[in-house]
Amino acid sequence: MKHQNVNATITEIRMKFWITKARRVLQRVIWICGVCKLQRATPTPPLMGPLPEDCLMPGGWLFEYTGLDYFGPLLVTGRRQEKRWVALFTCLRTRAIHLELAHDLSTDSCILAMRNFMCRRAPVTKLRSDNGKNFFGADREAKRFTDIFEADKIQDELATRCVEWIFNCPLNPTEGGVWERMVQCVKRVLAHTVKEVAPKEHVLQSLLIEAENIVNSRPLTHLPDTPTECQELPKPCETRKQWRMARLLRDRFWKRWDHEYLPTLVRREKSCARTQPISKDDVVYICDPATLRREWSKGILEEVYTGADGIPRRAAVRVADGNRVHRVVRPVSRLAVLDVMQSLHGCGDVAGRELITE
Repeated sequence: MKHQNVNATITEIRMKFWITKARRVLQRVIWICGVCKLQRATPTPPLMGPLPEDCLMPGGWLFEYTGLDYFGPLLVTGRRQEKRWVALFTCLRTRAIHLELAHDLSTDSCILAMRNFMCRRAPVTKLRSDNGKNFFGADREAKRFTDIFEADKIQDELATRCVEWIFNCPLNPTEGGVWERMVQCVKRVLAHTVKEVAPKEHVLQSLLIEAENIVNSRPLTHLPDTPTECQELPKPCETRKQWRMARLLRDRFWKRWDHEYLPTLVRREKSCARTQPISKDDVVYICDPATLRREWSKGILEEVYTGADGIPRRAAVRVADGNRVHRVVRPVSRLAVLDVMQSLHGCGDVAGRELITE
């Protein structure tokens, strides 16, 4: 029956035979069948991890810890229509954003956008961004990322300003949920204005400033409906020193930030169950939603990287591509572990893994 499901196989059998408890027998056969295991292998996302410390530290200054992402292209009109991209910088603690217009996807344009941002805003201590082709979004030209984007050159530029640049795991946009959400907010604002219009470049620059202002004016938490829900401000007569008044207001702001805003960030709505962690030497499928299942690559885990909570979050996989063997890093949520030991019916461990990999 070419490894079809239980019902199709039972229907074929009953044309000639009647076997008691056939369903239980077939389920047991399918469960230990190596081919069926490969067909039903799916990745199991790990338990949702904690937020980075960058998002939870009170105090400091705006954009001290920043996330970076690109989106676009947007069309502008000059002598001819040209493409422009937008570099979005977001504060990891307050979710404030800063938009910079990038002329193209070159390394120099990226460096200029970063320099303009750091000159107009406060100094940056740590900068986070996506890794690989998804850094510039899903545009077709982003497939040339490795040819046009010189990470070492930008790293050197940031090092002169004492900025630490941290890359997320490749092909794992969930690690950049902070700026991905902000990109969605900005696109929602721009969708009503430049959907079918190609403005001049200076008009687009002004529009980005307006969009930045709209997004930065949004409320972060629930707004009180009644006066009793609002915390009363201290009366001027309670203190004679203005600096004490300023410090009191600052402390009260961060207290509300801790009690009202932070709980909305640590809420876990999916991936709430603990799963069996992957381990070294496991045989896995590298699941890619953009390709067909039969084109997924198989490989062997060489190294597992855990997060701050001790749960594996990413892994290095050894993959054979023809006669060449290379090493790739992928998130655990894109790896499906293959149970090769029960599938080989007596094959040795090393020989069995080589057979599955081939």
